[in-house]
Amino acid sequence: MAQEIYGIDLGTTNSCIAIINPADGQPQVINNQSNLQTTPSVVFYDEYDTPIVGTDAKNSMKQDPMRAVAFIKREMSNKNYKRSIGNEEISPVKISALILKKLVDDANLAREYEGKAPIHKAVITVPAYFGNDEHVLTRQAGEVAGLEVIGLLNEPTAAALSYGKDTFEGRTIMVYDLGGGTFDVSIIRMRNGNLETLSTDGDHHLGGVDWDERIVDVALAIEGFEVAYADIKDKKEGGAMILEAEACKKQLSTQPKAPMRFRYGGKLHTVEISQSSFKELTADLLDRTIACTHHAINLIKEDVKIDEIILVGGSSRMPMVKERLMKEFPNIKIRLDRFEPDLAVAKGAALYAANTSVIDDKSARSYGILTTDGITNILLRTDPMVYNGTTGFLTASDNQTSAIVQVYENSSSEGTIPVSAGVLILKKELTWGKQVPKGTPVTARVSRGKDGIVHIAMECEGSSTQIEIQPERQLSDSEVKKLKDEFQDIVL
Repeated sequence: MAQEIYGIDLGTTNSCIAIINPADGQPQVINNQSNLQTTPSVVFYDEYDTPIVGTDAKNSMKQDPMRAVAFIKREMSNKNYKRSIGNEEISPVKISALILKKLVDDANLAREYEGKAPIHKAVITVPAYFGNDEHVLTRQAGEVAGLEVIGLLNEPTAAALSYGKDTFEGRTIMVYDLGGGTFDVSIIRMRNGNLETLSTDGDHHLGGVDWDERIVDVALAIEGFEVAYADIKDKKEGGAMILEAEACKKQLSTQPKAPMRFRYGGKLHTVEISQSSFKELTADLLDRTIACTHHAINLIKEDVKIDEIILVGGSSRMPMVKERLMKEFPNIKIRLDRFEPDLAVAKGAALYAANTSVIDDKSARSYGILTTDGITNILLRTDPMVYNGTTGFLTASDNQTSAIVQVYENSSSEGTIPVSAGVLILKKELTWGKQVPKGTPVTARVSRGKDGIVHIAMECEGSSTQIEIQPERQLSDSEVKKLKDEFQDIVL
């Protein structure tokens, strides 16, 4: 019997967990203890600094937003993120781990009711635009939550898998994934039952919450307040207003007008927002998603005909999304499954967990080494996710006994780029201990597994150095164990 593994969509605003039903081989979402298919990705610390996760945490934002943590996925690799609540030091890994633990604990409790054994293995999805740092930290969050992370999978790819391999056989599709806090787009081709990602792009600081903030801003302006959501987001009124704005946005997806009710300045206010004005107010946000789709298309090095666009993510339900895509791509079928946008990614992760050989994924980042010509990319964003390759370099001067290896992350698909186009993420010395003439070969071997983590081995004259690109905020093994032990006693 095949091992059972959870597929988890660790979302910016909502998360979801699924598994393959052994009876029919189809993925099924496991409801949480509130009998809901999705769980808000919100953590609230009560007066005793005890964490609460999910629906209750989201509702508590109205009373005290300063003790709530939301949209943490946007901060996954933010080196400057620093926050504390009471005696608790907040980190993206810690908050993500709490959300993962809540999902798995609820799912395992449901299994216990059915007389089944708990599961502690999972495939976790990530935005396609995540780089090495975010992959490493997401994996650590899974470990802290007590999970064995079998692999990390790009969200658009998971969604395509969920919609069905048979559906797309021989076709090329665009997955437009507009979630609550991030946006991704991938161009994917299905051949002989295998999904091949041709290109991917996105913005992990663009999602439905940005539309919500615009509603708050316009409501405040209509009532004559010279403040914006950014000015009050950490105040009690701000926490309540962003939730009311989300409710208003959802109504505008099915109604021409919707009320935005909020309390500010000691009074209750009601502002009517029309679908047309909302569309106008947020046109620039939608334009940003369209720019990403065209960039993803332009990254493909061959002529490709896109047969279909599938919409994923709860925010893709906004009518303006489909309208804009129909205008931009008038000859392409656009598909929105009314009930699937919030669930497709978790279901796809479960399918991938059952058969990891069906996908040839891609990353949205390239990795290169600084040379005299600029940055020479040794791993391109157009290369497969699972990758092994070798690149040769030459020493730059006579009598060298060592070299400083500088690794850069970038979004180019070109072999050589200027230094200004990359971000330095690692610097390490390679020493071979004897003088060598200019032009002595230096070999770089690069590999990447299903977890999306990049490993580089540099070698010269029989000496080598192993380079694992580690985020500044990566936890040590002892820190992971300490948090994991602490979490075992937490009931969420």
